[in-house]
Amino acid sequence: MKRVILVAPLLLAVVAVAQQAPQPPKPAFQSNLVERAQAPTYSDIYCSGFVTNENINEQNAVAGGVNSPNETLYGTGAHIFINGSGFQEGALYSIVRPVRDPNHYEPFAGQKSAISAMGETYADIGRIRVVALRGSMAVAEVEFTCQSITVGDFAIPFREHGPVAFRKNTTMERFPSGPGRVSARIVLAREFDTMVGTGQKVYINAGADKGIKVGDYFRAVRGNDPAKIDPVDATAMKAPVGDDTQVHAGKVNKAIAAQMPLRNLGQMIVLNVTPTSSTAMITNALEPIQVGDQVELENEGGQ
Repeated sequence: MKRVILVAPLLLAVVAVAQQAPQPPKPAFQSNLVERAQAPTYSDIYCSGFVTNENINEQNAVAGGVNSPNETLYGTGAHIFINGSGFQEGALYSIVRPVRDPNHYEPFAGQKSAISAMGETYADIGRIRVVALRGSMAVAEVEFTCQSITVGDFAIPFREHGPVAFRKNTTMERFPSGPGRVSARIVLAREFDTMVGTGQKVYINAGADKGIKVGDYFRAVRGNDPAKIDPVDATAMKAPVGDDTQVHAGKVNKAIAAQMPLRNLGQMIVLNVTPTSSTAMITNALEPIQVGDQVELENEGGQ
């Protein structure tokens, strides 16, 4: 019994010391969001398409294939015939297709003029290798396709894309503290989508003319200014707000809404650059990104 009485004060003393020991501080709240982003694949890089004001040779065109005219779509492994000149056996060529948006609705005012200022829109269709020359025709084997090659698509010399410096982990500030180095806009999306998310491709009206290069990161941003957001969303400014029990009902003030901070919608990495545009892949999206949203070239360190 005496032994128990002697040990008890010692235990109480240890507990008291432990309670007095400084505790590690709780981590401060951080507004930055960390995402494991999606890396571009070979198909992402070579099937992303582009918009350019450069002169693309449209003289060498797909004339048909082994089973013409009964077959008009060609995939990997098929042999096709290219009508034109300047071909060399063993040479690689990219198959591209000038495309137009079949939709007549503009997701933002002035979209068509913005695209026209950038140049012609092309889809990447695939890659071929010339295996024989027969008169004015080149016989080519299809080595890779993004989608089916068809009659009328154009063959241009293949250009190897440089490596893309991808961030495996990236930090995004939800409400950026300052503007990016270059401000531009998403004017078009691949397949003419109007809302896009992670993995999808968009075309931005800033290219080599503004110092953009492959591997650069843009962030998409959007504010609450009713004069700059989607017109349908802006109609919500007229809706009643507040609570039925409020003595003084609140009201959305357009001038104050215009001063609210921009929010970061997501990040995108530049895959291809022309003089007037950049093709970018969205690596992560916090919410749906819309054609017409503003983008900012991130400063060093992802801010």
